[in-house]
Amino acid sequence: MPNASPAFDADSPVVARRQAFGRRLRALRTGLGRTQADIAAEAGMDRAFYVNVEGGRNNISLDKIFSLADVLGVDVAELFRGLNSSTDT
Repeated sequence: MPNASPAFDADSPVVARRQAFGRRLRALRTGLGRTQADIAAEAGMDRAFYVNVEGGRNNISLDKIFSLADVLGVDVAELFRGLNSSTDT
């Protein structure tokens, strides 16, 4: 039986928001001139996990979101701005 949860449905709004969140992280990170490995290490997470968060493939805990906001030097709200719209970048 196929898994129809939002984690596996590429067309779901949940996945679209996750991808938009990842694009936001990537934009902030590249704007700072930092690598994925650098951000992941400073935030206390594995680089492969962080790569998948940026790619919209991994769900992320609230604790890790706060850590990323700290590392990126932004208020946590900035990471979520506009994510109700799956087309926001």
